[in-house]
Amino acid sequence: MSKYAANTDHAFLQLPDIQLGIYNCWDAHQTARLVKPLFDELEHLGNLDYVIQTMEPLQTAVIDMQSRGLLLDTRALGTYRDQVRDGIAEADHTILQADPTGELRKRTEKYPNGIGSPKRLGKFLFETLGLKTGKKTKSGIDSTDQESLYRILKNLRKKDEEHRPIIEALFHRSRLRTIYQRYLALETDFDGRVRAQVKMYGTKTMRFSYSKPALQQFPPEARHVFQPANGYTYLQVDYSQLEARILAYLSGDAPSIQVFETSGDVHAQNAADLFMLPLSEVTKAHRLYAKTFLYGISYGGDTETMKTKLFCPCKKCTDLVPPTLKLKRDVIKQTSNRWFQIHHAVPRFQDETAQFVRKHHYYESPLGARRWIAKPWGAELGRELKNLPMQFGGALLMNERQVQLSRLDAPIILQMHDSFLLEVPTPELGDWARTVREVMEAPVDGLNTSIPVDLEFGRNWGDLEKWTESAP
Repeated sequence: MSKYAANTDHAFLQLPDIQLGIYNCWDAHQTARLVKPLFDELEHLGNLDYVIQTMEPLQTAVIDMQSRGLLLDTRALGTYRDQVRDGIAEADHTILQADPTGELRKRTEKYPNGIGSPKRLGKFLFETLGLKTGKKTKSGIDSTDQESLYRILKNLRKKDEEHRPIIEALFHRSRLRTIYQRYLALETDFDGRVRAQVKMYGTKTMRFSYSKPALQQFPPEARHVFQPANGYTYLQVDYSQLEARILAYLSGDAPSIQVFETSGDVHAQNAADLFMLPLSEVTKAHRLYAKTFLYGISYGGDTETMKTKLFCPCKKCTDLVPPTLKLKRDVIKQTSNRWFQIHHAVPRFQDETAQFVRKHHYYESPLGARRWIAKPWGAELGRELKNLPMQFGGALLMNERQVQLSRLDAPIILQMHDSFLLEVPTPELGDWARTVREVMEAPVDGLNTSIPVDLEFGRNWGDLEKWTESAP
């Protein structure tokens, strides 16, 4: 029996066909009765026009996108799986050979996918190796999560330096296990394509999400397992700094708008504002900090306690780790205060948005739709409201553009964040690139500006290069 077959042992399915037929008729009838009240409610709430003009055609566009799917390169997948398994085995060897008690080895022999329970691993690190303990878990044991391991590594005592390769191996192993378990167990349809489930309403801000697999979280180093069909090429179009632009234009942040209008780099300029540096002295580390800072405050984060993304610190992943700044809390506070003095329109816009929602219980985006807020007022909602104009506005714009491209029969196979991935006939690459750019860079209603896009093309999703007019 197929694993997708119905469970015929279920009591409901043992009912006579006539009873099942009557039930299905009533179910369809009652569902149909909901249509008019739902449309009346949408009209009352002010969202009916958006539903009819955008959401209804978007559903058709999404069905088309999902039906196309992404072609899986099974050979590339098999090779990459082997590489990941070898990496895990190598990390296991580094860890296990440092355990004189053999307790972790016993664990891996019994449970091949595990290196030990958190308690057993903690005993190995803090008792056997004698590393300095960090934070505790809720159950009171020493934590061995990624953040704790990173702190141990960052503050490693001189006498513990010999154990650095073990902690790095634990980091690397965790990353590889996540990739292997979440993203490399891919199921295809009869034509060799992966068709993830699209969740149009899976997020609060209407951003698309995917499951089986979660394509929006697919790691860049694993994307090469997807390829276009013979005679086709991938074309990716990505809005340039979309959410930062939405924040700037909605808030009226003049310094940032000036950067965008002159085709500058807003993250580099923000770094210059944060650290009082000329642009010529802004480093990659400064720029990355400024980018994290901007999106942190946009998402309602506290500038003094914002966490930086953790990257695997092992030597194998050195090239993947971007340069970072280590700043003390008082310096972070000084830099953020300086930025807010220059970009004072941003906190004013955030406060005005929160006050409006608190009074009217909805947020109306200038980009085309209203979102009702029924959540109790509090710190969590306050953070969501700082994020909502950018994320919601970005989703509205992407959905509108997908409808427009769908009407041109654009072969979109993925909407992810601020980008579309298309699978186009190779001889038509140039024509599609120009058509997609024209649609995406059309003036945005509600912002009174156009947003530029970056175009890339390639023979797999993980190896894309910049498209220019001279590209093949």
